[in-house]
Parts: sequence; structure tokens; C-alpha cells
Amino acid sequence: MDGNLEESIKIEATDSRVSEVMEHKNDTALEAILFASPNPLTEAQLARLMGCDKRQVPLIIDRLNYSYLDSGRSFRIERFGDCFRLYTLPEFDKYISRLAEIPRPARLSRAALEVLAIVAYRQPIVKSEIEKIRGIESDGVIRTLLERGFLTVAGKSDAPGRPLLYKTTQEFLEFFGISDLSELPEVAVPETEIPKTITLIRPPEEPNSADEAE
Repeated sequence: MDGNLEESIKIEATDSRVSEVMEHKNDTALEAILFASPNPLTEAQLARLMGCDKRQVPLIIDRLNYSYLDSGRSFRIERFGDCFRLYTLPEFDKYISRLAEIPRPARLSRAALEVLAIVAYRQPIVKSEIEKIRGIESDGVIRTLLERGFLTVAGKSDAPGRPLLYKTTQEFLEFFGISDLSELPEVAVPETEIPKTITLIRPPEEPNSADEAE
């Protein structure tokens, strides 16, 4: 084979491969954006987020929908008005509706989050220290957190009366989406200010009981 022809074929093959990689990158980027967005997005918004020409967006969507159809996926990208969104095919509605049968995660009051924050950073810790930091009696909140499995007894202190020591549990880690305590945000403030300065992953809810309201 002629050397120049062989080199030309190699260049064309390389260019084709680069083009395929770029197409795949654009496809997966648009898919990720629509998956993460809580609202439908316009062509202009998608193009801006992806950093591509607006005219490419319909081509990418067509390519994605074809791949979904070809691979038997349960969803498509739908246009309604000027916007696009990911939606699940109607035949899967009966399965999705069963999600309502799964219990919702436990809700925590602001008081409960304060106690968890203190224990998470100071554990093992006795009740009197928790109350000193909060400035309020915390029996009810601690009892609720023990019942829900967010706290557990870690033993007894050597202090007079040998009060119970508390620590967080695996349930606590799972609830806040962390694998271990080292993933907690660093807090460069006096320890007595911990509950006022950290933000845990889940927002507080209105207290559902007298215990949580304390």
C-alpha cells in the first residue's frame, strides 16, 4: 500500500474516533444535566450548560432517544413546548407508583439536629455536657434519638455518679449520607458553638412531638 494513502487512512480513522468520543461525551453530558435538573430545560439552556452550539442539542437528543429505544431503556427525552425533560415510559407507571409504599425517612427537629451535631463532634459525651452547650434540658431529645437509632450508649463516664456516655450510630451515618465521621465538615470554632455553626446535610423539620421540641 502506498505510504501516503496508508497515512491518510490512519488520520481519517483517528479523526473518526475523536469524533465518536466527542459525540459520546456530549450525549452523556446532556443526559446527566437532564437527569439532575429538577425542571425542564430549553435548547439554549442545555447548549449553555454543555458549552456547545444550540443547533447540536436536537441532534444529541435524537441520538440519545434512538439509543434508549435500541437498548430497551425505560425512559426517553421528551419535548414539551420549548423545553426538554427525561420522563419514564407509561408502561412503568405501576412500578413507580409503588415507591409511595416505601416509608419516608425519619424527620428531625432543629433540637434533634443540635444534639446530633454536639454528639458527632464531641463523642463520647454525657448528657450534662450536651445540655451545657445547648443551654437547655435535653432528656426528651436524647430519648427520641436513642429510640430512632441515631444515638446509642457508649458506656459510662468516670465522673461522679458515672453518667451514661452517648455516641452516634451507623444509622446516623446513613441518614446524613456519610461513610464515617471523618467526612463531617471541619469546624474551626470553640466547641461550645458547634451546634450553632455546622450545617448537617438534611434540613430540620418542624418538631412532631413534645420530645423533639425541647
